[in-house]
Amino acid sequence: MKSEKKFLTKYLDTIIELSNETGMSKKEVRTILDITLSNQNPEFINFDQIKNEIKIFITINIFSLICKL
Repeated sequence: MKSEKKFLTKYLDTIIELSNETGMSKKEVRTILDITLSNQNPEFINFDQIKNEIKIFITINIFSLICKL
């Protein structure tokens, strides 16, 4: 029970932080995070690493779009 609360707290904190840092809506961030977490074991999830990887993915995609202009 305690691990579920800890997971949920980190999950929600990650959504809020990513939303604030990227300017995306919380719903969009939640969708991306859910897709990222879908194939992982909840016991071994490192939210800081996932948050960093999502920011890198978004940055690369934005840079790619700018280069296509």
